[in-house]
Amino acid sequence: MGKACRQCLLITTIVLTFTSTYGKLSSKCEGTKGLKYVWGDAMTDSPDCFGPNNMQYPSAAIARTFRNSGVWTGSSRTGRAKSTIDPELTKRALLAAHERNLGELQTPITSRSGRAASSSASVPTCTSTPSRLCKTRYNTTAPMYGVSLTSGQPVTIVQKFPDLLQQVVFEVCESNECDVVRGECTQTYVPYLFLVIPLGPVTLTGQDYVLVESGCVCRPKYAAVSNNEASAMSAIPRL
Repeated sequence: MGKACRQCLLITTIVLTFTSTYGKLSSKCEGTKGLKYVWGDAMTDSPDCFGPNNMQYPSAAIARTFRNSGVWTGSSRTGRAKSTIDPELTKRALLAAHERNLGELQTPITSRSGRAASSSASVPTCTSTPSRLCKTRYNTTAPMYGVSLTSGQPVTIVQKFPDLLQQVVFEVCESNECDVVRGECTQTYVPYLFLVIPLGPVTLTGQDYVLVESGCVCRPKYAAVSNNEASAMSAIPRL
C-alpha cells in the first residue's frame, strides 16, 4: 500500500508539473496580432499572462501599489470616491473619435471590434497622397508591454482592469499596394505616452513613449523619401 501511494504521489507531481509548464507556455500575453512594438491586451488577456522572457505580468504588485499609493489616483481617498468608467464606453468613445478623423461617422460602430477602412471611390485633388488609398483596419488596445522609444528596451505598461486602463487606438495596413495609384503602402506610427514600470523589480519610474501603429500611407513608386520621413523612420527602434 505504501509503495502504491508513493507511485500515486509521483504521478500527481508529474501531472501538476506538466500542467504548470503547459499553462505557462499557453498563457502568453498576445493581444492584437500584427502590432510591432506593443503586445498583450488588458481587455482580453489574462492579468497573469507571460510577456518578454517568460516574465509574468506584475498585476498583483500593480494592484498593491494602486491600492496603497496616491501616485496614480491623486490620493487613496479620492481614488475610492470616484466612479470607474466602463472600459467598453471608453473603447467606443476612442473609436468614435478616430472615425470622426476619418470622416466615417455615417457607419455605426460595433462595441467589440473596429472596422476596416477602404479607399475612397474618387481621387482627391489635394497635393498630398491620401491615406485612404491603402486599406487598413483599426481598433483599440490596452497594451501590457511595449518597446520604449527612448531606450529601445521592453517596458511594462501599467494596466489595472478596470480602474487604470490605458487604451489607445491602432490602425494597421491591410495591403501592401495602393488601390488607385501605383505605389507601396507604408505603415505609420505615433508615439503614445504611457505610465510604465521596468521589467524586473516593480518600482514606479514614471512615463515613457511607445510607438503604436497609427495608419497607412501610399508612397507612389519612385517617389523620393523626404527629410521628415527619413528622420521619423530613423527614430523607430529596430527589433
